Amino acid sequence: MFDARSHPPVGTDALARMSWHTFEHLLAEHYREQGWRVEYDSRPKSLKALGASLDLRMRRGNEVTILQCRQWDASEVQVQDVNELLATMLNEGASGGILVTRGTFSGDARTVQLRQPRLQLIDGDVLRVMLKLDGPATGVTSHVAANETPARKEKAARVPTSRHDRPWLLPSIVAAVVVCLLGLFVWRAMTRVTATPPPVAATPAAPPAAPAPAATTPPVVATRPRNDLPSPTISRELAERARLQESRSDASRHGTQRQAEDAMKVMERNTRELGSAE
Repeated sequence: MFDARSHPPVGTDALARMSWHTFEHLLAEHYREQGWRVEYDSRPKSLKALGASLDLRMRRGNEVTILQCRQWDASEVQVQDVNELLATMLNEGASGGILVTRGTFSGDARTVQLRQPRLQLIDGDVLRVMLKLDGPATGVTSHVAANETPARKEKAARVPTSRHDRPWLLPSIVAAVVVCLLGLFVWRAMTRVTATPPPVAATPAAPPAAPAPAATTPPVVATRPRNDLPSPTISRELAERARLQESRSDASRHGTQRQAEDAMKVMERNTRELGSAE
């Protein structure tokens, strides 16, 4: 990941002359810029205490990486320290491990790294490039960083971390978007279902309505003749009226016939009288 450089002389080595607070800040800041949330597991008081250990827990999403700084003053770190880091990774279920030293690593340690892709070994040459300690300006940078007040250092270490202290923010946004999309889908499905029933209900209802009037019509037609039949009283009255009308007709016929007979008699008498007079 970093280009190896030649080891600077001890007198001009910015890494050897760097204060502990500056080294701690630069190392944590480097990984914060890559999106890691850095937590101190054990904080030594000076660079000499790094001979024991410096453990950092770094988290990024679901990844957990353990960073250890061992054998700071040793010229070569052996394979035992690498195996200890692997054991710590296994016990804590870490997804990666980083071992940092100012010196170098032995050949056996490098061989273990080749078999473990999750393991990263950072020696002094890579560390100087990683922390940007090469060049003439490193002395000025180290001096300024060493003279920073504790409050400014704490603020500088806290502000970048705030961007990664909320790993739940992105999953929450994704979950909210998914819930909104599901709600919209359900709403559209319910709207479609409520709009379709009227045509479906109207189609089957039309055929049964046709035979219903045909079944009910015959009783209505059959009852009408019975309602139109005259009652016995009306029948008798009609018969009486017909009889009176017939009797009147007979009387008028008899009267007319009698008048005709009387007229004939008058005519005959007149004829006889005329004949006798001649």
